[in-house]
Amino acid sequence: MEQITGLTESEAEQAIPLQEKRGKKRFTILGVEFVYLYLFGIGVAFVGWIAENTVKIVSQGIFDCRFHILPFISPYALVPFAFHVLLGDPDSIAFFGKKVFRKESTKTKIASNAICFTAICSAVFLGELAVGSLWEAAFDAQLWDYSELPLQVNRYAGLIPSLGYGGGAYLIFKFIYKPLMKRIRNRVGFGCAKAICASIGVLIVLDTLAMMIQIIVFHQPPMYWRVHLW
Repeated sequence: MEQITGLTESEAEQAIPLQEKRGKKRFTILGVEFVYLYLFGIGVAFVGWIAENTVKIVSQGIFDCRFHILPFISPYALVPFAFHVLLGDPDSIAFFGKKVFRKESTKTKIASNAICFTAICSAVFLGELAVGSLWEAAFDAQLWDYSELPLQVNRYAGLIPSLGYGGGAYLIFKFIYKPLMKRIRNRVGFGCAKAICASIGVLIVLDTLAMMIQIIVFHQPPMYWRVHLW
């Protein structure tokens, strides 16, 4: 085996991509296999379903399907891809793999985390505003309503939900994303990850398409079940 400069033989062995060692080329995004990012996204989609229902229970005493048959909210599955491609690392933020700060220091780490937090919260705000307004304009459907919250804009975006969801996403990115992704890649075989993405992942996509079709046809999102806790 060719020695990699600056690394021991065992470290060099670990540095070789798994697909190269097995002689198989896998689709990767900035060094990480697509199926593992997708698998992480499925988990985040489930966490998003739990998070939204938690907010509904606390604020309104309602527990419902969140417009899906399965307990997954598909837009949340895009979060790991956004983390990996658009942000890179909260301590050394990088857009599409290119670092913003060439040299790392305490000041650049603070600035990097500030940019990361602001970028995520802004993306939540603008994303909700754009998606909510688009569905209303195109199909006369109202997917959610923040009218009762202070500092809201056009019913579909607001400072409180943006800081809440964005802050939660930032904490996941800061403390959970990299160690959990590393653990998933080490513990879950590629074939198993691929099977989960090809089954549950595809069902989530179909569930989302069913929701979109019903919104287009009936001008309102589907409510398969709802429980009023009080």
